[in-house]
Amino acid sequence: MAIVHFKKSLETLREIYSDNLSVPLIAEELFACPLDGDALEVKQNMEEADFDYYGVENNGKIIGYIVRSELKDGLISNYVHPFEMEDLISESTSLIELLQIFKDKNPVFVLEKNQVKKLLTLADLQKQPIRMLVFGLISLLEMNLLDLIKKSYPDNGWTQCLSEGRIEKAFEVYEKRKQKNEGLGLIECIQLSDKGTIIRKTPQLLNQLEFQSKKEVDRFFSSIEELRNNTAHSQEYVYDDFNDFLDSINRIEKLLRLI
Repeated sequence: MAIVHFKKSLETLREIYSDNLSVPLIAEELFACPLDGDALEVKQNMEEADFDYYGVENNGKIIGYIVRSELKDGLISNYVHPFEMEDLISESTSLIELLQIFKDKNPVFVLEKNQVKKLLTLADLQKQPIRMLVFGLISLLEMNLLDLIKKSYPDNGWTQCLSEGRIEKAFEVYEKRKQKNEGLGLIECIQLSDKGTIIRKTPQLLNQLEFQSKKEVDRFFSSIEELRNNTAHSQEYVYDDFNDFLDSINRIEKLLRLI
């Protein structure tokens, strides 16, 4: 019964992070200019506000957008990008879904009751809700991996996979938590990198999680440890390279499905 309860708890947490964190949390208001506006004047306004994109309004409705770097002489109507289906997303789109959308499109615009009201760019992925999403997904992965290791090594046999130094570190944490009356086992005191080491040294776990090599395990756990550290410090960027970031998120999602 405890295992069933644990799995249900993980599913609940996953739904919170995957489904309930949606684009309105990070979307920005889309400012608009008139279709017959002067392009150079609008460009100056965009530069002063540090906006790369503006909506274009006609008869009270935003019908498309302009890109600041494209604006030259003439009217705004000469530079309008009409909205295409791939430019638009629903306000109910989850942040997880948004990451996949950004793989092929940037910026994207948010539909609210059949009206375009907001936009999203890659820069918005550095905001706090994305940090919450990433930290939550990595935490979920850690919890699932911990459960998986427990099942693979029911008698603490996992300790044979770690160096003496790493076991000592785990015992240090264990003793500190024990003094605070925190009833956790030794395995709950190992680090994310330790979990990666155990997986790397356990053939059946390598196969189950579909890692192709031990080096791939090392690269993955190194990348998500860096990602987790970045999300925990607000002064750091969540990621440097979006494609690498997306690969890590996709791999986390895949592992959660495999466990």
